[in-house]
Amino acid sequence: MGKAFGYVKFMLLGADCEAFFTDAINNGIKIFDVENVKGVYYAKTLPKDYIRLARLKGKRQIQMRIAERHGIAFRLYRYRYRYGILLGAAVFCAVLYFCSGIVWDITVTGNERIPEESILEFLADNGIYPGVPRKAVQNTVTELKAMMNYKDLAWISIEENGSRINVKVSESVENPYHGLSVSTPCNLVAFRDGRIIYSEIHSGTMQYEIGSGVKEGDVVVSGIVTDEAGNVTIHHADAKIIAEFEEEVSFYKEFTTTEQVKTKESYTQEYIKLFGFSFPNKGGQYIDGYTYTSDSYAVKLFGLTMPWTKIKVTGVKTENVEVTRSVNDVKRSLQQELDKYEVNFLKNYEITDRNIKFERDEKGIKIICNYTLQGDILSQSEIFLRD
Repeated sequence: MGKAFGYVKFMLLGADCEAFFTDAINNGIKIFDVENVKGVYYAKTLPKDYIRLARLKGKRQIQMRIAERHGIAFRLYRYRYRYGILLGAAVFCAVLYFCSGIVWDITVTGNERIPEESILEFLADNGIYPGVPRKAVQNTVTELKAMMNYKDLAWISIEENGSRINVKVSESVENPYHGLSVSTPCNLVAFRDGRIIYSEIHSGTMQYEIGSGVKEGDVVVSGIVTDEAGNVTIHHADAKIIAEFEEEVSFYKEFTTTEQVKTKESYTQEYIKLFGFSFPNKGGQYIDGYTYTSDSYAVKLFGLTMPWTKIKVTGVKTENVEVTRSVNDVKRSLQQELDKYEVNFLKNYEITDRNIKFERDEKGIKIICNYTLQGDILSQSEIFLRD
């Protein structure tokens, strides 16, 4: 760091050069890059140490003078009477310090059902928005408020990264079959055919034995309970019922399809995002017929993160072409479709068996898969009471 700020290269000539270097070391003066060129010594030292060396040379029979000056200190010295530059530098440092204590950008990731605009509006209502002092941000309190405000939130994390705030959310698993509160009386009704293989009743009356088959719409666990004395009470039926059932799914893909492919023609545009605005203001505009990818970069100056973000957008031109695939390629593509279906639609069930077959015609191939599945097949059905 000292050398970068500034150093002096000096030359030394005389009979006592070695003794002079010894005196310098004994006095704690740093000298580096010493070299002897035809009897003349060249060395480097810091500006403050050169002044001390000048005081020592009177004790020895040597001649010493500056050969070169390097570093920021000497460059700034040239402008010592240009007060405008000094004032501008001071203002720049002050603005830089002020900006480092302000939130300039907020990003939200992990949301699918909850709109980003809704989350940003909620954060603004709770004191987190671009321009607010970082010291005023209450992460933990706002996270707790968000959990109470959004029923679809599983968790939320508000993290500070310099002048940027990263909001990471995870949404709860959407279950369309179980949404009633525990205070609402209801039955558990089969939403598909199946055979009961396991039951664990928490509340309500089981209507079928293990091993029995049920049809779609059958009341499997009733919320109406009759005790030994014949008294009837109404409950919120709650149970863990596992049923085994079969499901068939199929996908079809033609050998020749029209697909959008990327060409070699592309372009790149860069812009700065600050306070939610783009500079230049045409940044982020898209052209039809291109697919786009964008990357954002934090800008740093002297090790400090700047309050603006650099955005780089790359557009690649696409065109529609006819693509003809082989039988094996089509089968492989259909298998991938089947794998995606299992991940997205059967993730809550256990697949105990699957039987896959392919049917081919002159235009394409159809994949058919018969599953044997185990899982929950019940949905809540509210019991309405007469006044």
